[in-house]
Amino acid sequence: MSIFVLILSIIWVVLVYRVYGRYVDRKIIQSDPKKATPAVMYMDGVEFMPANKNVLFGFQFKSICGLGPVVGAILAVNWGWLPAMLYLMLGVAFLGWVHDYTATMVGIRREGMSLGGMSYTLISPRARTLISIFIYFNLMLGFGAFALFIAGTLAKPTGPLGIIIWVLMGLLTGQMIYKWKQSIVTTTVVTVVITFIGIFVLTSLGPVQVFFKAISGGDKPPIIFGVVDQAKFIWVIAVLVFCYFGAVLPIWRWAQPINYLGFWVVFIGMIGIGLGVLFGNPSFGNFPAFKGWWWGNNPLWPMLFVTLMCGAVSGWHSLVGSSGTARMIEKETDTLPVAGGSMLLEMLMGMLALIIAVSAFGSFEGYAEAFKKGAGAVFAVGGANFLGNIGIPESSALDFANIMFAVIGLTLIHLGVRFMRLYGADVLGEVWPIFKNVHFSTIFTLVLFGIFCFTGVLATLWFLGGAFNQMLASMALLISSCWLAYERKNYKFTLAPSIFLFVTTIAAAIWISYGQIKHFFTTPTITTDRAIGDWLTGLIALFLVFCAVVLIKDAFAAIRKFTSEKREGAPAPAPTGGAK
Repeated sequence: MSIFVLILSIIWVVLVYRVYGRYVDRKIIQSDPKKATPAVMYMDGVEFMPANKNVLFGFQFKSICGLGPVVGAILAVNWGWLPAMLYLMLGVAFLGWVHDYTATMVGIRREGMSLGGMSYTLISPRARTLISIFIYFNLMLGFGAFALFIAGTLAKPTGPLGIIIWVLMGLLTGQMIYKWKQSIVTTTVVTVVITFIGIFVLTSLGPVQVFFKAISGGDKPPIIFGVVDQAKFIWVIAVLVFCYFGAVLPIWRWAQPINYLGFWVVFIGMIGIGLGVLFGNPSFGNFPAFKGWWWGNNPLWPMLFVTLMCGAVSGWHSLVGSSGTARMIEKETDTLPVAGGSMLLEMLMGMLALIIAVSAFGSFEGYAEAFKKGAGAVFAVGGANFLGNIGIPESSALDFANIMFAVIGLTLIHLGVRFMRLYGADVLGEVWPIFKNVHFSTIFTLVLFGIFCFTGVLATLWFLGGAFNQMLASMALLISSCWLAYERKNYKFTLAPSIFLFVTTIAAAIWISYGQIKHFFTTPTITTDRAIGDWLTGLIALFLVFCAVVLIKDAFAAIRKFTSEKREGAPAPAPTGGAK
């Protein structure tokens, strides 16, 4: 069964790309290789910089493919593997790749604007403020969960050195490509080989493991405050420092080369796991295809659709596409393979995680036992089992799977802080100019980020982050619909998925916020950090729903305006602004 699901998924993404993808690209959007892109027009070596489409594909994939499709799939199978599998396949075909491709293409056609700038010119002036606030807190909720997962992985003695080597080789990648003018092939071979030597050889050395175990506080790390122990505190701080550099350095120096190298770490791991599935041919055993409409207090609709916060569709991708990739695309015709192709590959990552959860432990009971240690443990242990099928020793396979899990998360989280800094400056910089200072706004963002990491409840942060991540996707699709209406093009293929996601995510956000506030009032004894987490997440969730509803109202008014002008034969309003 596992082989059938894997092969079916590969065939599916190829068909979606070649049929629906090319149709939209050629007939509706009409990408033009001769049009000057923002990367060429505004090249500054910091944010705008033309990049080879192969490097950009690696950057895009590792910038969008984080823990969402991995953890999301491992959690979602608690409703049964069939609903999760169907949403991955149907979602990526009619929601995900359309969202990623159009968000990036609108960014290109609107001269490298951020989503805030697009919403200002296409919807209304207040839409920019609303979407900037929404994005800021959405990233904080979503990546708060990511940071906790990553910190748990780094607390393992074999994890930190592999990550350090990967980062150093990522910096070397940027130096070799952009300063030493080395070929991409030479650079890739050198840095990937050194990275894998570090992961499979150096991390297994006894003194290295003793050193990092001591930093984490030993077998039973002491409590620092509340329920935060030394390991959690140290490695969350390490993640925040990593994010600081990702937020303040030029994109070619840190984010792009590190994510490009991270692509090879993850992609080679995906190939290894996929081959392990083919060679081992594990069955799904007694794992139920459909387990029920409820998983604990979580109904299948709307919660399944926000639990799988990536793999089917993800609003985070619109930030990467519009504020990152759109400023590095050299030719418009590169957008479909880079943005659309990366999203389809991410779906395969989610499907591999689903296969791991369902078949790597022999039974549903085996999965449930592994799940008690967390989704990260399910992925690492299950992935190591499949890597063992191709001859990799058990201990080395487990170390690599843990590092791969951390790389998957870290390649997103530093870009998340970079975008939080940008959108925070958009909103607060108008009132307090100090927020336009790169370092101040980054540190302010990281302080708030740390508060959520240390006070939020992991499961709640995941579900809330998923809800608002998917709600952001609906907003990005709505902005794309406004742009298509303005351009006199067919906007229904983006508007329909936008409406579906809005209804689903608003329902999920209200459900979660109700549960959070109810938990505070109905729990006899509650710790201070949990109380803060309940109130913060619950109230912010309701506020973000309000922002979304107002944005929907303004966007539909804009679409009606553009379509009425089309019917009356009036000329389209002149575009305003440049890169924002």
